Amino acid sequence: MEAILREILAKLTNIESNFLQFQQEVRNQFARIDERFAQIDERFAQIDERFAQIDERFAQIDERFAQIDERFAQIDERFAQIDERFEQIEARFANMEARLTALEQEMKEANTRISRLEKEMCDVKNRLEHVEIQLSDVKETVHRLEIQLANDVQTLLQHIYKKIDEKGFEIYALNKRLHHVEATIEQLQSPQR
Repeated sequence: MEAILREILAKLTNIESNFLQFQQEVRNQFARIDERFAQIDERFAQIDERFAQIDERFAQIDERFAQIDERFAQIDERFAQIDERFEQIEARFANMEARLTALEQEMKEANTRISRLEKEMCDVKNRLEHVEIQLSDVKETVHRLEIQLANDVQTLLQHIYKKIDEKGFEIYALNKRLHHVEATIEQLQSPQR
């Protein structure tokens, strides 16, 4: 019986030894697991720190994008001002073109009036030449009549003086009209200067 007890004791000792060994291995395993968890925790801390840096970086990027958006808004506003300025310039050019067209029309009208006045001047000159020819004829007639009898000369002279008075009035009227036409031409030419 003692042998059985010794055998049981030996087995219990062996079991205890195995148990202690197993317990040591489990403790070692838990120590390694704890160490591994510590490494994992440290790694997570590094990852958290890295994510914090990334978040900070994203915040900076967001701020930068906000600045860029603001800059684009300023650029858009500037382009809108430039577009408005171009519209004003185009309106001014259109206004200038309209004014130039009106001036060209006025110049055409002035040229037409000047041409008409020149034609009227030519007509006046022709009439004056006709009057001068008539006066020359009258002078020739007077010269011929001087040779004739004194009474006939007196009668003819009275008749001629009467005609000269009539023609003189016409010449006076023509000179007055010519002076009026010259004054009109000077008035038309003065705005062009």
